[in-house]
Amino acid sequence: MYVFLILTTWSLLVGAVDITSKNLSLTLNPEVIPAEYVQSYVKTVNSSIEYVFLYPEIDNNSTARINVQSNATSEKPLLVVVKQKKGILSWQIPLFIESKNTNTQWYNKTSRTLCSLKYYKQLNQIKLDNSNVIVSIFTSSELPVFFNLTVVLENDFYLGLGETREITISPSEPRYYGYSFSNQVESGSVLMKIESDSDTCMTVAIQNTTCPVFDLERNIQFSRYWQTVSQLGGITIPKEIYPSGFFVVLVLKGDDTDCTDQTGSVLRSKIVKLSITPNITKREGIKSALIAFIIGIAFFSFYIIGVITHNVRLRRRLRQQLTDELETPSRPEELLTPEIEEAGPRYDDTLNDDSSLDEDDIDMLDDAFSDKEIIRTRKVLAVSDLARKDPKILRHKSRLYLYYLGTIAVFYALPVVQLVATYQNVLHVTGNQDLCYYNFLCSHPFFWFSDFNHVFSNFAYILLGLLFIILTYVREQNDREYEEKKKSYGIPQHYGLFYAMGTALMMEGLLSACYHVCPNHSNFQFDTSFMYIISVLCMVKIYQTRHPDINARATVTFAVLALMIFLGTVGVLNDTDYFWIVFTLLHLIVCLSLTAQIYYMGRWRLDKGLVRRVIMTFRHDARAGVIHLLRPMYGGRLLLLVIANLCNVAIAVLGNMHHEKDFATFLLAVLMLNLLLYTFFYIVMKLCYRERILLQPLCYIILSFITWGFALYFFINKSVSWSLLPAQSRRYNMPCKLLNFFDFHDIWHFLSALAMFFSFMVLLTLDDDLEDTHRSQIPIF
Repeated sequence: MYVFLILTTWSLLVGAVDITSKNLSLTLNPEVIPAEYVQSYVKTVNSSIEYVFLYPEIDNNSTARINVQSNATSEKPLLVVVKQKKGILSWQIPLFIESKNTNTQWYNKTSRTLCSLKYYKQLNQIKLDNSNVIVSIFTSSELPVFFNLTVVLENDFYLGLGETREITISPSEPRYYGYSFSNQVESGSVLMKIESDSDTCMTVAIQNTTCPVFDLERNIQFSRYWQTVSQLGGITIPKEIYPSGFFVVLVLKGDDTDCTDQTGSVLRSKIVKLSITPNITKREGIKSALIAFIIGIAFFSFYIIGVITHNVRLRRRLRQQLTDELETPSRPEELLTPEIEEAGPRYDDTLNDDSSLDEDDIDMLDDAFSDKEIIRTRKVLAVSDLARKDPKILRHKSRLYLYYLGTIAVFYALPVVQLVATYQNVLHVTGNQDLCYYNFLCSHPFFWFSDFNHVFSNFAYILLGLLFIILTYVREQNDREYEEKKKSYGIPQHYGLFYAMGTALMMEGLLSACYHVCPNHSNFQFDTSFMYIISVLCMVKIYQTRHPDINARATVTFAVLALMIFLGTVGVLNDTDYFWIVFTLLHLIVCLSLTAQIYYMGRWRLDKGLVRRVIMTFRHDARAGVIHLLRPMYGGRLLLLVIANLCNVAIAVLGNMHHEKDFATFLLAVLMLNLLLYTFFYIVMKLCYRERILLQPLCYIILSFITWGFALYFFINKSVSWSLLPAQSRRYNMPCKLLNFFDFHDIWHFLSALAMFFSFMVLLTLDDDLEDTHRSQIPIF
């Protein structure tokens, strides 16, 4: 036992002596060198020596940049420590930069900028003397290691307003510069802009003027604001957030994955142009917004005044006509019922006694089939054949669109508002400018919004939607004064659909504003959902015009819309080739089904007896002769429908070839194209039946074409693209174009709102020429 204790003690003593000898052998011999700025110092160092470079005093308002180059290895790196009176900065050479898809990159040339002492929070209230800059360089390598040290004063550290500076950066040579608002008299904001001809990925950040500065890739995201940049970037910096100024930090990334989804070149260097330009003040921004809003209110007011004036004149003229008729003695034959009334069935005779408020009773064709001798023996059906329901029932059914839409709008909008509010809060907390796809060159922070102008410009949809609802109400009240005449003359009006269209336009403005709070790939559906609804409601309205009794039920319509929104969600989340194939097949099948529905004027049904009916019809036509078999019953209608189907096939092919992972926009394009085709079909068929287009709807048609044309121009010349990565999307960023406050997308909001309003007015007034035409003389198509 004693022998064991003695041996253990002896071994511990020997180990201690060995460790002491090793530590003594690793003792560094410091060599202090009085150094001068700008001068290069080329030395060799090993584990036995440490170089300490003592630089002259530097003013507390100035800073310096340290450049060190060495041939050290990663196993035995060169260590660089820079000491100031209240700060220390250290790194190693080679400096390793992480890369997501490649091996770690090592850089033997490094450059860092010192933080001025006046920016240390602890020293803000203490008056300091000038301090020295001390640079210590040492290594653990036994072999000699070469290094080259240069320290230069940064005399151009502060950026000037309106100044453009060309800067070269690399992953191991980040740069940052300061800006002070002291020279800017008016309170407001400035725009920091980055431009480059290179696609090499970098991060630009805005930080408070405090030390330490986060100027490495691993810590730059702790900045107040930061974003990835390839060729173009910008951040609007309000003075109220940075009253003392800010730092602009430029860091080149280790690869290009965050900007282009590719690793990029191994040799990484980038030349950028950095500029600070004045932005508009809050007062100027409010003035620009008020100008746009006043123009909208003026348009709204003049339109209302015009409608009121027109109604007053119309009532005065009608009263005068009634007075003239009462004063003029009538001959007995003039009191007879006009021949045109006798040509059509009387309303009271065609009204079913068992009509109810049941939607199944409204929508099915049972009433039309009850008079099969009339329906099936006439080649051209009249509106009177499909307008046999009680107007109260039709009015109730039409109102259901508005009720369902209002319910959907409330339940849809509330979670949307909550979600985008969360997005905005996350943006403020994290400073991640890649979260939202703004046009950073025309993005004006105001109140709680980071991009107020794109949110505000959606007021046009709300204002014009409200105007359309008012015009619809006025028209409905005018029609009620002549309700008895309206029972047999003109197109039966379903004003509930028009109210739903106006409400949908207002909701489009609200949800588009919510989307623009933080536009990105995940919430783009907020901006398109009610555009889907508007497109479908317009098509339903066009079909209802000549098919009053067999119009689609509101429940079925909104079920179809729910399916569309579901497909839009799946397309955004799972944008694969298989999904596009399935959607294309579904798209073309629906087109064929609607073609049959329109061609046979609602008398076509997809059921078990379809094949049998087709075979029987084919046999019957074959017995009548080959010419009768091949000749279509409705040649003009068939030609237009064939053209429409070819257009749908073309857009399906183009969508599969060039969809660019933007299914939501493609689905909207499909719906808008079919709405345009159906409107064109309706107008052409109207002219084919020698019906007139009055001056008012003609003006609306021309205005809608003009506004849609200009609106699409501004839409195509986009300022962002959420289908790309954030850095790629910023290539589309552009300066403000209107009132120094609005860009092309804001103008798209204004013009598209006008275009939809004029399009709605086309549908509201297109058949005004038929007001005095008996329904038995109005054809169905």
